Amino acid sequence: MKSRLIYIWILLVAFVISLGSCREDFLERYPLDQMTDATFFTSANDLKVMVNGFYRLFPRYHFQQGGNAHNGYLDANTDIQVGTGPSGALLQRGSSGQAPATDGFWNSSFSWIRQINYLITNSERVPSDVEADQYIGEAHFFRAWVYFNMLQRYGDVPIYTEVLETDSEALYRTRDSRYDVAKFILQDLDIAIEKMDWKNSVFSKQGRVNRESALVMKARVALYEGSWEHYHGAKSTPFAVSGKDGNEFLEMVEPAIQELIDHQGDALFSKGGPLNEAYNQILSQKDASSSEGVFLYRIYDVNEIVGHNFYDKVVDNPQSPTKKLVDNYLDKNGVPQELSSLPVDPKHLNSLGENLDPRFRQSIWTPDRGPHNQIVGFETQALPLRYPTINNIFTANYSSTGFRVWKGAIFDANEWRNGSVDDVLIRYAEGLLALAEAKAILGTITQSDLDKTVNVLRNRVGMPAMVLSEVNSWPISYSTKKGFDPSASNIVNEIRREREVELVFEGHRERDLKRWAVFHDVINGWKPKGAYSQEFVDYFNDPSKLTADGLGSVDAQKYGLTLGVNYDVHEDGFLNPFFVNPDFKESGEGYFVEPGRAYLSAIPRNEIDLYMEAGVELTQNPGWF
Repeated sequence: MKSRLIYIWILLVAFVISLGSCREDFLERYPLDQMTDATFFTSANDLKVMVNGFYRLFPRYHFQQGGNAHNGYLDANTDIQVGTGPSGALLQRGSSGQAPATDGFWNSSFSWIRQINYLITNSERVPSDVEADQYIGEAHFFRAWVYFNMLQRYGDVPIYTEVLETDSEALYRTRDSRYDVAKFILQDLDIAIEKMDWKNSVFSKQGRVNRESALVMKARVALYEGSWEHYHGAKSTPFAVSGKDGNEFLEMVEPAIQELIDHQGDALFSKGGPLNEAYNQILSQKDASSSEGVFLYRIYDVNEIVGHNFYDKVVDNPQSPTKKLVDNYLDKNGVPQELSSLPVDPKHLNSLGENLDPRFRQSIWTPDRGPHNQIVGFETQALPLRYPTINNIFTANYSSTGFRVWKGAIFDANEWRNGSVDDVLIRYAEGLLALAEAKAILGTITQSDLDKTVNVLRNRVGMPAMVLSEVNSWPISYSTKKGFDPSASNIVNEIRREREVELVFEGHRERDLKRWAVFHDVINGWKPKGAYSQEFVDYFNDPSKLTADGLGSVDAQKYGLTLGVNYDVHEDGFLNPFFVNPDFKESGEGYFVEPGRAYLSAIPRNEIDLYMEAGVELTQNPGWF
């Protein structure tokens, strides 16, 4: 622990040297030789310069809490999106449960907390005004951000608010309960909400944290911890919080989101690009400052040397949607597929696009759009294919399931390979759905609640309104294998479905399955399925279809599909993306996670040993040793 503190001090000095970010609002630098406690914290600008460095906490385009991800990848290795091979994290059969010796996430999190505490402590010396309040509010938001990531990963963690020295008595502190950690996070967010201004105001602009994002973040935390207590308590899992039913946190969601609704109304991003698909284009804006309903975003601008390379993720995306996701979409009349009177044919992608919720077609590619290089913004695409390749010897246009992510496609021909599209982190939809879900769990939801939340989102895509009485009258059985709760009301499950569909590929799925206490139910024994195989065989084994779409006659011969060689199927004819792995053949056992361990990560063994040397017990999480 002491060695880590020395390391933190080194980081703090380096941190000040490297302060700054993109666009003019983040370009200030502060000379290291001028930073002392006596001279630095004297103005609001000093706070701004230091808090700017905290924006590095937000995930870059290929990271999500240390994982390789971005929009289009963030639900990777859950039940709704898979890669080109099985995820090792979901193959725990035979795993001993021995905790790792070290964990960079643990160390880096406490490093950030110390830096943020340093700012908050010294901010008391800065004269109070509106500008100073903005940056103090941002600091509290960032501390909440770090602690929430730790809460999700570890549950109980030590809470630090002071700046510790190597000889501080509080250096070795036992883990505070997750209940207390959640309360602490929400208190920080309340301070952030009080002090920060609305998006695009004088001091809360150009990608800065704002009041809207803090309100949604408060709802995210309250819903997460409230539903965790509710469901894990009801199932008496090893992760239950003794004496808590979740109501205290769930009841915090409505006041936060109602304040947001009073400010935002039903204003959502509605510019649809050349295909008039506003929902698709939420994640594809060069300047998200003007995107209504996008509250927090990370700025990218190649002119400021902060570009990215995720512009072509829908063309060459190794993370592919699954049939389980597709099956969960309602039809375009707002009815579950198993009750639909429409000609929904799961064996044909175009039928799904024509008959399902319009968000399906705006999230997943359908061949009726034509070859890729006929879409505005994709004219330079080398392979004019109407379907993604499922033959894994090809990298371009490859999809292991046959379903390709289309949400977030960049239709601007000048921007497609420019790398200046902003990265959306928090948007209005999440807050609206949090309100609906919290009230559904509490059993207090009304039609009025649905009209100001779920139905605002449905209206943007032309989806029929959700009607409470109709939903609760459906003769439908909900399965835990699909992430539902058979013991709950229809409306609770339909809001889960709505959340899955609206927020797909944005990184919420794993967190949701764990807080609902169904993660192991969904994952264990699961063998992913993709699209129906015959449609792909008919296309790629017919050179005339390939040449008609613009592929040369020589190249057209390369894409032939041979069963059991470069593709395979489940018994029902739907693609098996992991067919080369025996665990995922018909006789295989599929995925497995340990139910008594998979919901929280281990506390690193070295930390436990350091605490023990100091005479303090740092307890381990369930299932780990």
